[in-house]
Order: sequence, then structure tokens, then C-alpha cells
Amino acid sequence: MSAASTIAVAVVVEAPPAERERLLAELYALGSLGLEENDAGFVAYFPATFANEPGRSELLALGDAARHIRVAAPEPVVPQDWEASWRRGLAPRQIGGIWIRPSWCESQGEPELVIDPQQAFGSGEHATTRIALCLLQEGLVRGDRVLDVGSGSGILGLAALRLGACLALGLDLERPACANARENAARNGLPLWILCGTPAALSPRPRYEVVVANMLWAELRPWLARLAAHCQRRLVVSGALEGERARLLEACREEGFELTAERSEAQSGDAWWGGAFERTG
Repeated sequence: MSAASTIAVAVVVEAPPAERERLLAELYALGSLGLEENDAGFVAYFPATFANEPGRSELLALGDAARHIRVAAPEPVVPQDWEASWRRGLAPRQIGGIWIRPSWCESQGEPELVIDPQQAFGSGEHATTRIALCLLQEGLVRGDRVLDVGSGSGILGLAALRLGACLALGLDLERPACANARENAARNGLPLWILCGTPAALSPRPRYEVVVANMLWAELRPWLARLAAHCQRRLVVSGALEGERARLLEACREEGFELTAERSEAQSGDAWWGGAFERTG
């Protein structure tokens, strides 16, 4: 395969840990475009023309059997349609009683939402979204009014509307997320209201039967009392780590809510937790 048909070449470098810092500097000095570290050493990427340049011999000379350093000859990196590969990795997913699918996939059943992953968080691919969506469905009553805080793509508010809520408001600080949520609302033909800002922008009186917040605990904690004041019946929180569960339970008790359901899920080495709380008085 000619260099013209590749976008880069990859070079596998195997080396013991004690040699790697020096080799990193050497590889970058030779013009590496980037490196991926692995258990054995590195994969270093160079421009496609590097295979025919004088630096190639300098690169191969880094190999040293006495030091247990092996440098393989450059191999072409074949261009790929990365977007197509990314899309193939996404598929319709049933979460609780609702299907979530990207727009380029066939419908698998009803009820469903069509959510295209973009910059905004929330396509059903992360554990905290799945936890929040399941807990939201378990306690939703037809005709409920729902507040979705940290709404991201709008998936939770849209799911509530699809499943019978009479009103849903999505609140997010990030303008790209708000724009994405509006696109998803239009795509699904659902009347999700979107407010760009913090909970301070909300009217002070409680008006929602259900409040759901899929947020990291550090981001949720300063707003928990404000959100609890808006919640008439059921508070759903997700985004905490298992180790933060006890602190979140105590904080919710202080606001007059008791835990009635909980879920956890491990993903990418983290154990995520979410809970559903009912107002006690």
C-alpha cells in the first residue's frame, strides 16, 4: 500500500517502564504526531511520508535488544470513516419501558424517543442516565408536572412527556445543551420547555410533582434545598458515586425526603448510584 493512500503510519515500540520516559522524548523529537501508551510500551504515529524519510532509520535505531527495546517497522494507518464507525457502535436501547434510539436506526418498538448523541449529555449510553430514566418511570403518574435539572439532551423530560406527564421543563446552564434539547423535542414532536440557567431562575413556589436531577453530587449539593422546595412528591437524583450515597441520603432527609427506591450500575471502573425519594410531610 502506498503512502499516498494512508493518512499516517504507526510504529509499535515495546520497552520496559524504566526506558519509556526517554523514548517518549526521542519519539516526539523525531516528529511523532501522537502516542498511545499500552502495557508493552507505545504506538507512535507519524506522517505518512515518514516511512520514506531519513528519520525512519533513526527511529529503528532506537531498538536495543540489550535494553529489551523493540521498534517495529512503520505500518500504514488506513483511513476510516470514523463517524460511520461511531454510528455503528450505537443501537436502540430499551431502558425500563421506553426505547431510546438514534435517528439512523430502525424503530424497535413503542413507546420510544429518538435521541441523536451530540455535545449535550444524555443519550442512554451512560449509567447515570439509565439509572435516572428507570427511577423516573417507576414513580411517574399520568398528568404529573416534571422538572428536569441538568437536562442535557432533554432525554428525561422528553421521556416523562412520552409516558404521560402533562408538562416538563428542562433546565441546563449550557447553551449547546439547551439547543440540543430543543432539537430533540422537535424531532420527537413533544412540548418540552427549555430554560437556560441555574435553579435560581425558577419561580420560588413549588409547582412540580416530580423533580429529577442527573448531576454529579458536587454540582447538585449547592442546589438540593432549592430543588427540594420545588418538589411536591417525588425527587429523583442520579450522578452520585456509591461512596457518596450516605451523604446524599442524609442531605435529602434534611429536606424532608425519604429513600423509596435505588439503583446502581458499574461503568468504566466507576460505581454509579441513584435514588428516588418521596416527600414525608
